[in-house]
Amino acid sequence: MGEGSRRIWTAVAALLVFAASWAPAQQRATLTVLFTSDMHANVLPFDDVREKPTSGSVAQVATLVARVRDGNPSVVVLDGGDAIQGTPLGYYAIAAAGATGVDPTIAAMNLVGYDAAVLGNHEFNFGLDVLRRSLEQSRFRWLAANVSGIGEARLPVAAEVVLKRGAVRVGVLGLTNPNIPRWEVPSHWAGLTFADPVTVAAARIPELRKRADIVIVVLHTGFERNLDTGAPEGSEDENYAWRLAQLDGIDLLLTGHTHRDVPPRALGKTIVAQPGRWAEFVTRIDLELARKDRAWRVTGWHGENMKTGGETPDPRVVAAVAGAEERVKAEFARPIGALTAPLRVTSLPTADDPSIDIIHTVQLEASGAELSLAAPLRGGQVEFPAGPVTPRLAYALYPYPNTLVVVRLTGSQLRDVLEHAVRGWVGTECGRAETRLLRDPTLPHYNFDTLEGATYFVDPTAPVGKRVRGLRVAGKPVQANDTFAVVINSYRAAGGGGYPHLSVAPRVGEIDRPMVDLLVEYFTRHERITPATDENWSFTVPLRELPAPRPDTAVH
Repeated sequence: MGEGSRRIWTAVAALLVFAASWAPAQQRATLTVLFTSDMHANVLPFDDVREKPTSGSVAQVATLVARVRDGNPSVVVLDGGDAIQGTPLGYYAIAAAGATGVDPTIAAMNLVGYDAAVLGNHEFNFGLDVLRRSLEQSRFRWLAANVSGIGEARLPVAAEVVLKRGAVRVGVLGLTNPNIPRWEVPSHWAGLTFADPVTVAAARIPELRKRADIVIVVLHTGFERNLDTGAPEGSEDENYAWRLAQLDGIDLLLTGHTHRDVPPRALGKTIVAQPGRWAEFVTRIDLELARKDRAWRVTGWHGENMKTGGETPDPRVVAAVAGAEERVKAEFARPIGALTAPLRVTSLPTADDPSIDIIHTVQLEASGAELSLAAPLRGGQVEFPAGPVTPRLAYALYPYPNTLVVVRLTGSQLRDVLEHAVRGWVGTECGRAETRLLRDPTLPHYNFDTLEGATYFVDPTAPVGKRVRGLRVAGKPVQANDTFAVVINSYRAAGGGGYPHLSVAPRVGEIDRPMVDLLVEYFTRHERITPATDENWSFTVPLRELPAPRPDTAVH
């Protein structure tokens, strides 16, 4: 072998040694997944209703995501839905009278650089036209594989998407909550059908795996079983995540809807997580990948739910929504009447409450019904002093864009509805200074309705279904065959809260306007509002006779 040939073979050998040492490193990669859900239009870290800072926002998510991307270009950013509804900022920009239609949440998400988002049930709150307009402003894909009729509705929504991060193919399958028809008026989902997400996922995942190395399922539902014990939690009709986690082929299952802080954890062969609500957390999961037989597989992972409250809001997001925020501030500074006395808007009153009675009064006046059913909708408390009233009070009383429906109920049906409304009160607890009511903590505050136009008592110590006493309308005991026109909100009319009869009762009227608008009109028309209750209902605990102590054992 000549000198030239020797030099060539030496060079080849060196290259082979280098390739052998270099190849293993090239067969490994790290994929970072960032996930939010249920942000509910909390774009800025400020609560315009309570007039105080909050602990999370899309503007702070943007800062966190940018920092993570600086350290790792292989990042996928996803959202689990319920993004565009939930704050005055969103409502006045996209749904209120005179709205520009420019969606501040979508503008903020575009700046974050989301790769895909899944439709949540609250995306449908404002109807298909508003939804379509918002989705068309997105620079990322919206997903909902279990919804049919998307094309006919002209919604820019796909079933799944495959993203490339270097050589790694990441498949993302999106699934929404199939109970949307139960919670929304028919016009808000006209032409759409919603299938079982477990069935759809089982059919689609094998095909998606052929096109992707890593499969992520983003699901707008929560867990129907306790993650530690596996015990059912009684929500199988609404939550599907536990069942989905049992399917083969899912590397990562990202959930939402129930607003729980579930840091990443293993559930069987699947990694699951949920990032709370209101952009207060970002789920981060780092997947360690290895390449084998031309495919990448997960070999390890670690993750956490990262708080956003300490982040500086991204100035690009703040600037992008400045105009929309100014409109909210101007609207909430506009006088429309006056309170003659202070008013506290409560989250769960334990007696007849003036803030809920205002809702009842507006519902009855707007509908002409005999009876009104309404629940406390505001979590926490907001204080309003006596003095000028602005639309801020309307939004504090009614943060959801529900409309009104009047249904016809018999006396026996009315009693069933009311028994359902008080089922969450489970007893009393006697202390030294007071007797406390006990309630079922698994029931949200907005499922504790009260009835106006009737008088009644509630015995929380009685068995479920036998707690309502002395139910009367116009002073007369309610008989089984009596009939009543009852005004309820559109969420109840669609089956929300599982109330009996309401979704199938004959409809005798509809007021297709958001309650917040009806409240504003009421305050404007009546000018002076006096917070008061008519004490038409109260709790009662039957007294039971106990034997008196014998004279010779009496304590002196």
